[in-house]
Amino acid sequence: MTRADEIHAVSPGLAVWQAYEPAVKCDLTSVALSVGGQLVLIDPIALSAAGVSELEAVGQPALIVCTNGNHARAADAFRTHYRIPLAAHADAALETSVDLPLADGSRLLDTIEVCALPGGAPGEIALISPHGVACVGDALIDLPPDGFRLLPDKYCTDSKVLRESLRKLLRWDFRVLTFAHGWPLVASARERLTALLA
Repeated sequence: MTRADEIHAVSPGLAVWQAYEPAVKCDLTSVALSVGGQLVLIDPIALSAAGVSELEAVGQPALIVCTNGNHARAADAFRTHYRIPLAAHADAALETSVDLPLADGSRLLDTIEVCALPGGAPGEIALISPHGVACVGDALIDLPPDGFRLLPDKYCTDSKVLRESLRKLLRWDFRVLTFAHGWPLVASARERLTALLA
C-alpha cells in the first residue's frame, strides 16, 4: 500500500501528504482540512506512525471524503482507526461502503460545501471551505512536467461536460486549490482556474 512518511503544512488548518504510486505512475496526494479543530481527510493514503502523529497535531480526524469512485485508497483503514464516517457522492461506486452519500449542494460539518463535477471520474466532487480553500479530486491536476491542467480526456467520462462543470467553482472566492494528484496552488488559485477555463 502506498504510504507517506510525513505531512506538510500548507497554511493554518490545511495540510497535505503525498507519495508515488507505481501502479498508476504518478503521485497520490491527500488533504487534511481543519474545521474548528475537526479534520476532514480527503482522499487519504496511508501514513507512517510519525505522519499520523503529525496529522493528529493538526486536529482530530472527524470525517473522510473520497472525491470520486477511484479514491478509496486507505479510507477504510482511517475509518476503522478513528471510528469516523466515510462520505462520497452517491455515484462514486467505491470499492467500500459509504456511510454518508453526498450530492451537489451537500454541506459537511455545517461549513464545507460539496460541488458535483459531472464529466470527470464517476462521482467526482469538489469541496469548498469558507476559509478560501477549494479541494478537487481528479478534475484538475498539478503534476510535472505539465503542471496545472485539466484531467486528460482519456480519464474523463465526458471532458466537455467536465470543463463546464468546473466553471461552477468560480462562484466561490478561493485562494488555495488542492488536488488528489499534485501539490496545492497556494496563491491566486481562482484566477489561475479562470485562465485555464478561458
